[in-house]
Amino acid sequence: MRWVRYIAIAIINGFGVVIGIIWVAVPTTVAQPSLNYQLALSGRQPDGENPQSLPELYKLRDRLKVQLDNLAKTSDSAPFPGELWKSAINRQQSQTLTQQLQNVQSQIQIEERAKYNWDDAAKLAAQAVVIGRTSNPSSATWEESQRLWQLAINTLRLIPHDSFLADRAIDKTIEYQGNLSVATYEMQVARSVEKIRAEEEEIRERARKEQEKKEFARREIERKEQEKKDRARKELERQEFEKQELARKELERQELARKELERQEFERQELARKELEKQEFERQELARKELEKQELARQELARQELERQELARQELARQELERQELARQELARQELERQELERNQQATPQPTPESTATPTPAPVTPAASPSNFFFAGDTNRDGQINQQDDAGKEQWSLSKGALILFNDRNNDRGKIPTWKQTKVSAPRRAAMLSQVNLTLSESFKTSQLFITADSIASPHISVFQKTGDGWQPVDISGAKPLVFSTNIVLGVEAKQFADRNWNGTVNLKATAQNNGQEIASTTIQMGVSPWMIAPNTAPVTEVQVSDRGSVNSEFISQLKQAVEPTGAKVKILQGDRTWMQDTQKNGFVQLPEKSDIRQFNVALKSNSEPEKNPPVKSTQDRDLKVVKIGNPRSLDPVSQWSDGYGNLQVTPPIPGHPMGRVYYGNSGNASFNPEVLDFIQAQRIQGPPVDIDTSWLLTRQVDEIINFIPTQTPGQYVMAIASPEAGVKLLEELEGRGYGDVAINRGLSTQTTVSAALKNRALIQHNLYLQNQKLNPIIEKLKREFLLGDDQIIQVPVMFGYSGYAWWPNMVNSVPVNGKLLVSNPRGPMIDGVDYTQERLRQLLLPAGVSVSFLDDRYYQELKGNVQSATNTVRKPEERPFWQSLPNNY
Repeated sequence: MRWVRYIAIAIINGFGVVIGIIWVAVPTTVAQPSLNYQLALSGRQPDGENPQSLPELYKLRDRLKVQLDNLAKTSDSAPFPGELWKSAINRQQSQTLTQQLQNVQSQIQIEERAKYNWDDAAKLAAQAVVIGRTSNPSSATWEESQRLWQLAINTLRLIPHDSFLADRAIDKTIEYQGNLSVATYEMQVARSVEKIRAEEEEIRERARKEQEKKEFARREIERKEQEKKDRARKELERQEFEKQELARKELERQELARKELERQEFERQELARKELEKQEFERQELARKELEKQELARQELARQELERQELARQELARQELERQELARQELARQELERQELERNQQATPQPTPESTATPTPAPVTPAASPSNFFFAGDTNRDGQINQQDDAGKEQWSLSKGALILFNDRNNDRGKIPTWKQTKVSAPRRAAMLSQVNLTLSESFKTSQLFITADSIASPHISVFQKTGDGWQPVDISGAKPLVFSTNIVLGVEAKQFADRNWNGTVNLKATAQNNGQEIASTTIQMGVSPWMIAPNTAPVTEVQVSDRGSVNSEFISQLKQAVEPTGAKVKILQGDRTWMQDTQKNGFVQLPEKSDIRQFNVALKSNSEPEKNPPVKSTQDRDLKVVKIGNPRSLDPVSQWSDGYGNLQVTPPIPGHPMGRVYYGNSGNASFNPEVLDFIQAQRIQGPPVDIDTSWLLTRQVDEIINFIPTQTPGQYVMAIASPEAGVKLLEELEGRGYGDVAINRGLSTQTTVSAALKNRALIQHNLYLQNQKLNPIIEKLKREFLLGDDQIIQVPVMFGYSGYAWWPNMVNSVPVNGKLLVSNPRGPMIDGVDYTQERLRQLLLPAGVSVSFLDDRYYQELKGNVQSATNTVRKPEERPFWQSLPNNY
């Protein structure tokens, strides 16, 4: 057994503080000898053989194997009877060589283990050296260096005692102990320095606070002094004001006295004037009554004369009628006698002179012509008003009749809705007035003209008349007449869309009166142009996204690269609207124009946290003001996203719904805002809305699971729907092909491997349950409500966590933009340099000819949202007007 050596390393800092003395016992540095090695010590090595390294042991082992092989070959030949002693010697040599070979192999194992520990200790020491060379190391840095040196020492102590490296291990252990002590010392020094710095910082902080306290006290003294001066100044000002006030009151008293004298003088004069006027009035009244008396007498005489003349004329007429009647009867009697005579004589009748009577023509009353009193709007919606618009003007429908535009003059600032305001001002945008013409003949020049509206609609519309001074408000109660003209141009606007309280139609009546008597009238019915949502198949003019700083800068960059080549613009907004899809729903209205159609963008603004969601203005020139429908609701945290406009979507044109049909998410306890749903229903064009069960989703929003995507063929589309079953099958397919160890959800907080995900049976069973109990019934309902075929449905692989969030980026929550589909990068398994999940979506969409751009939306995925939730779009409606797409009288 070797002697025990001790090594002491003392490290003392500059202030004489002893950091530590470390004793290292040599026997504990190396391990106890193994049994095989002790056996090796008892065996004899071949002469001249004393290996001192592992390579030499390898050579010795190989040499012993060769000798054993040669000896075995020699012993195989049968010995002669006299050479039996050679066989015994060979056996003895074979046993000796075998024992030596076993001993060498045992020592090789010891040396290999020792070398492994030596190399491991060297690596740890190298790491400790690198850390120790860090510029401006902290106490934590030195603590890490101390830990590595201690690990290196512990590793050296694992080298066996009977190894060639045992002595070097002891020397290296001593060296590492020294380095460990240095690291310990430096750690203590760094901690002392950090402590001193902290104390100095605390002293500076106390000094700063003391200085602030003094400064505050000084400012407080100055403030009080200034207040004292201000009070003195104000007192002087008050005294001066009181002085001036007394003088002013004295002047006012004198002025009042003067005015009182003037008033009394004026009253005296006024009484005298009124007395004179009274006397003059009485005199004139007596004269007027005398004249009236004389006029009445004259009129009575004239009346009596007229009555006498009328009686005489009637008497003459009566006598003339009696004479004519007698003459007629006489002629009839004579005719009868003549006929009787002819019959009696049976002779040739002789001609008898007859008199011819000429009837007096009756007076003719001219019939009234419709062109004399023409009142109509653009009934046939051809962009112009003429006689053709007179037919059917009294019955309005979505497919026929004059349209009115909602023209919000509130500019979203007033707290009172526009339709409740009684004061009517000039129209905000005259170009958005719906024109109505009232054309009259000259015979109505002395008449008064009135416009009235039915009592239900009158609070919801405004009517203006175009005059030389511009558009003037029209009293539609019938109390005030129009400014007369033979060609009157009226403009009508609606103060709101149709809703649960008003169906959006109005009956306007034009009336002509003479002396309070109605002499002509006609009525037209008009209706508000309905608000509609453009489907995903419509072209995109603008994509809106919120700038969140560095966290989504890469997303915005990729968004611009994908969108701008399609001809659409990317509008980047500052603010805290992370989920742009939820803040407002962009829609449109239409109005006919001669040989064209006028389109206006109209957006419904979210009522949730309005101060955080100011309206997003589009860059389009013809936008209407953003409007709000309904009131904010207080929802529980679980259902807080139910009213977001990502939960309100529309299909492309489908059978029975040429403008598409609205669908929304229904979470059971909290459906989408009922007031907005009633508003959609009141438009009568994209309803009735279809509810989809989203109670199992975290956001409760339907755009997480359903999306309509246009194909390359105009007018055709496919419906993408989330499929947890397809997601599970995707993982099983990968594992079956030997890719179980490949990572999925790369770079996300949910990153794992394919096999690990499949081993999470609770997660797999949860997703299969969602497919069977939730998604499959939804698919059947969509096929029934939207008349979809199986070839129009694409089941996109996705998996959901237990709380209903997309476990990997949701490729259904995507945005179609002018032939390109913007999709979340699913961060699927990389197989031969290709994202396997991305490639699966491309294969699914290949028959539709859809081009896909994958965007890095990692920031939104960690917040449980994706591309569509993070953006909003302004879409251009179809050029074909909605009324031409509807059946008659729709």
